[in-house]
Amino acid sequence: MALSSIFGGASPSQQQSTTATGSSSKVAGIKEQLKTQIGQELAVANASELVNKVTENCFEKCLSNPYSSAEEGCVDQCLAEYMRSWNVVSKAYVARIQQASTSGEI
Repeated sequence: MALSSIFGGASPSQQQSTTATGSSSKVAGIKEQLKTQIGQELAVANASELVNKVTENCFEKCLSNPYSSAEEGCVDQCLAEYMRSWNVVSKAYVARIQQASTSGEI
């Protein structure tokens, strides 16, 4: 019997298992932080892509030189159409990811 066990300390084998358990919980925490960070960066990238596509497509389609107020309705309609489409695609994508996650594919 070691002195550390007499005074309430753990034996070396107990200390290793505690350290291993602590390490695995740290790794799990780090993985969750990485997943959250990647999700946030992906959301920013998706929003940037949406803005770029709207700008590229709607403004090229609707605007001519010089700008007239009649073109404003075209831009509004184009933007609304892109946003509706974006929402449909995003909802479908999220549903597929959730389905894959619950079925264990991810």
